[in-house]
Amino acid sequence: MSGPIVRNYKGGSIVYFEKDKAEDIFVLQKGRVVLTYSNVNGVELKEDVKLGEFFGVKSALGRYPREETAQVIGAATVLVFKVPEFERFVSDKTHLIIKMLKVFSSQLRQVHRQVREILGQGEAKNPPFELMNVAEVFFKNGNHEHAAYAFSQYLQHYPDGQYIDRAKQLQDLAVRKGTYPLTLPELIYKPEPGAGNGKLQEMLKTMAIQKDPSTSTVDPNSIQSQHDKASTMMSAGKFIEASSIYKEISERTDSVTQEEEQLVENSLFYLGKAHYKAKDNASAINTFSNFIKRYPKGQLLKETVYHLALATEANGERDKALQLYQKVILLPPTDDSISEDAKAKVKAGKS
Repeated sequence: MSGPIVRNYKGGSIVYFEKDKAEDIFVLQKGRVVLTYSNVNGVELKEDVKLGEFFGVKSALGRYPREETAQVIGAATVLVFKVPEFERFVSDKTHLIIKMLKVFSSQLRQVHRQVREILGQGEAKNPPFELMNVAEVFFKNGNHEHAAYAFSQYLQHYPDGQYIDRAKQLQDLAVRKGTYPLTLPELIYKPEPGAGNGKLQEMLKTMAIQKDPSTSTVDPNSIQSQHDKASTMMSAGKFIEASSIYKEISERTDSVTQEEEQLVENSLFYLGKAHYKAKDNASAINTFSNFIKRYPKGQLLKETVYHLALATEANGERDKALQLYQKVILLPPTDDSISEDAKAKVKAGKS
C-alpha cells in the first residue's frame, strides 16, 4: 500500500496558494509553516501550523480550492498525503477524527459570530430578509462570489419576495464584480409571513456559516469575541472604535490558550494599523515600535516594520522611512508583495 511522501521546503517557499486546486493533505514534521487567510470581514489573518498538525484538510476532502496560502518560514519538512491515503490513515484513528471535528466546529462558530457582528443582529428576523442582508454584507466586503450565490438563492426560493427587484439588480452587479451602489436605499426589514428557517439554514450551511448547534452562547468579553468585534469595526472604517478595542485586548494578561495569546499579539499590530488608518501617525509609530520591542520574532514582524515605515513617511520623516523600507526588504520572505512594495518605495525615494 502506498503511503505519504516526505517533502522538504526552503525558507520562503509556498506550499500552496489561496485558490490553488486542492489535492494534497499535509502534516508539519519540522520547521514552521504560516497560513495566511482573510476572515469574513476581509481582514487578513495569520496562523502558525503546530508541529504534527494537519493542514490543507478541508479543501482537499471537500474538493474545493484552497482557502489560505501556506508559506514556509525558515525551512520545513512535511508529510504529503493523497486523499485516499489520508482516509485510510485516519479510518481507525478515532481520536484524530474527533480532534479535526472540534477544530472545524470552532472555525464554523467563529465565522458565524463574525457574520452576526456584521449584521448587527441577535436572532434571525425572517429568512428572506436575513438572506438578503447576508448577501449585501458579502457584496459590501468585496466577496462577489458569495454575494452572487446568496442573491441567486433568494431569487430561486422567493420569486415573489418583497426584495425581488433589488436582488436582481445586485446579483447582476455582483456577477460582473461591480461596486455596491452607494445610492441604493438601506435594506429595510419587512415581516414576510410563511417563510421557514429550513431553507435559510441550508443555504448558510452551503456558504459555511451555519451556527454549530452544540453552542448556544458566546462570551462577549472573550478575547476572540472582542477581536472579531474590532475586526468588524476596521472593516467598516470605524478606526477610532477599533483602536479602543484592540488596545484593550493588547493589554490583557488573562490569555490562556495559544490562540488567545496570538490574538493579543495581533491586536497590538492592528492597534497600530487603526491609528495609521485614522491618520494618527504619532500613535501609530509608537505602537508599531512597541510591537517590535515586545515581539521581535512575531508572525507580523515584517508587516509591522513595513507599516512603521508607512507611518514614518506620512509623518514627514522621509530618510528614516527609507531606512525602514530597506529593512523590510531584508526580512524573510524576500519575494513577497510587501518586499516588492518596499523596493518600489526605496526606488521612488532615491529618484
